[in-house]
Amino acid sequence: MSESSEKGKSLENYIAKTLQKKLGARVKRDGKSGAGSHQKMDISDYFRDTPFDIEAKNHKTIKLGEFWGQTVAGASMGRVPLLVVQLKDEPLAVLRFDDLVNIVAELKEANETIADLRRPMSHDIPRTREEVLEQIETVFAPAKKDDDTKTCRNGHMIAPGQTRCLAKGCQYSFGYKAKKIKK
Repeated sequence: MSESSEKGKSLENYIAKTLQKKLGARVKRDGKSGAGSHQKMDISDYFRDTPFDIEAKNHKTIKLGEFWGQTVAGASMGRVPLLVVQLKDEPLAVLRFDDLVNIVAELKEANETIADLRRPMSHDIPRTREEVLEQIETVFAPAKKDDDTKTCRNGHMIAPGQTRCLAKGCQYSFGYKAKKIKK
């Protein structure tokens, strides 16, 4: 394998391993390195764990316009084209500004939703000792039976106008069959 192929492969492996480790994404380096018939990206994201279609470039000379054109051409509909270039010893990401702003806006909205879910609901919080005790009593108080409620011999409810128990498996329920004892 040539030195340039090794450089490209190492960047692709770095990208895939970083996404796997940091995001738990099920991505991998495309062995064909973008030469596939329908998916032309260097990083395969079959399960779409990330919103990106990623093209990786590790060249001495960075031709941003050419690289970006290839990235956009290979990206699928509804996916964010992402170009990762190796500059000296640091990989840099290139994406549309609008895509970046949309991702940050989604992240901000998700964080606000999480913060809302973590806040206690104010109308359910008892303020005084008496309110706390009242709330406990309502939760743990035994259910009151209506006078018309009938129960079977095991204490299960019987539907109004019926004579059989409603509890499945009760010996007084409809269709009950006793378990056979093996000898």
